[in-house]
Amino acid sequence: MRRDFLIKRGIYYIIVWFVGITIDFILPRLIPGSALASIIYSRIGGAGSNYGQNVQQEIQILVQQLGLAQYQQPLYIQYFNYLKEIVTLNFGVSLTEFPVSVSTIITEAAPWTFGIVIPAIVASFFIGNLLGRVAALSRGKISDYAILGLMMFLYTFPVFVTGEILIEVLAIDLHIFPTGGQYNTFQFLKPTMSLPFIWSVIYHAILPTLTLILFSLAGWIMGMRNNMIPILQEDYMNYYRLMGVSEKMVASKAYRLALLPNFTSFSISLGYSVLGAVAIEYLFNYAGLGYFFNQAITGLDYPLLSGIFFMLVTAMVLSNFVADIIYTIIDPRTSQEETEGV
Repeated sequence: MRRDFLIKRGIYYIIVWFVGITIDFILPRLIPGSALASIIYSRIGGAGSNYGQNVQQEIQILVQQLGLAQYQQPLYIQYFNYLKEIVTLNFGVSLTEFPVSVSTIITEAAPWTFGIVIPAIVASFFIGNLLGRVAALSRGKISDYAILGLMMFLYTFPVFVTGEILIEVLAIDLHIFPTGGQYNTFQFLKPTMSLPFIWSVIYHAILPTLTLILFSLAGWIMGMRNNMIPILQEDYMNYYRLMGVSEKMVASKAYRLALLPNFTSFSISLGYSVLGAVAIEYLFNYAGLGYFFNQAITGLDYPLLSGIFFMLVTAMVLSNFVADIIYTIIDPRTSQEETEGV
C-alpha cells in the first residue's frame, strides 16, 4: 500500500511541478512592459549612448549582445525554448547583471539565502511548537492569553514592517547590529574561512534571521495549539488518565501526535520563508536569492526570474514529496487511508 501511495503522490507532484514551471513562464510576461523595451531604454535611453547615432542599429547590437531576439518571437516558441532551458538547466545570461550567467548568480546567492532561511525555519519551528504546547496545556489561563496575544501581534505585522522596526531599534537606536549587508566590507574582509569573516557573516545575518523567525512564529503557535487541544480531549487520553498515567506523560503523548501535521508543514514553510526573504533581503541589502529576485522583477529580467523561480518550485515540490515519504514511515495509517479512499 505504501508503494502505491508513493507512486500516486509522485505523479501528483510531477503534475504540480509542471504547472508550477508553466506559471513561472506566464507570470513575468503578464508584468506591464517588456524585457526588450526595458533593457533598450536603460542602455540607450539612459545616460548617453555608446553605440553610435543610429538608434535602430544600436537596438540590433543590444539584441544580439544580450540575446533578446527570443523575446521578439511568438509566445509558444518562447515557451518551447523555455522548456529546453529547463531540460538543459541553462537559463542563459541575466539581463540586469549582464554578462553574468543566471546559473552563476543562483550558485553564489543561494548559500546566503539558505544561510538565514534554514536557521530561521528550524528555530521558529521549535520555539513556535513549544509555545503552542504551553498555550494548549494552559487553555483559558493567563499564559494562554499571553501567548495568543503575542501570536496575534506578530501575525498582524508584515515581514517588511517587522524588519524596519528591528533595524530602527536594534541597529540605528541601540547600535547592537548592523543595518544591512552580508559582512563587514569596511574592514576589507574577503570571503575566506577565517574566523573574523565567519563571525562577520553570522553577525550580519542575525537581524534578517530574527525577522524571518518572528515572521513565521505565529503560524507554528496556532498550528500546535489547534492540533493539541482536540487530542487532549480524546477518549483514549481520558482513558490514560483513568489508568493513572501522569498528566505530564499525557501531555507528552498529545504533543507528539500534534507534531505530525506540523512536520508536514515544515517543508512547505521553506518556500514561504524564501518568499518572505524577498522583502527581507531587499530591506537589509542582503544579496541572496530574494534580493536578486526583486531585482529581476524590477528589471523584467526573464532569464533570472525563470532560473530562481524554477529552483524554488523544484525545491518546494521535492521537499513536500520527501515529507510525504517520511510521514508514511512515521504514521503508516496515512498511506493506508489514502489507498483505501481510491
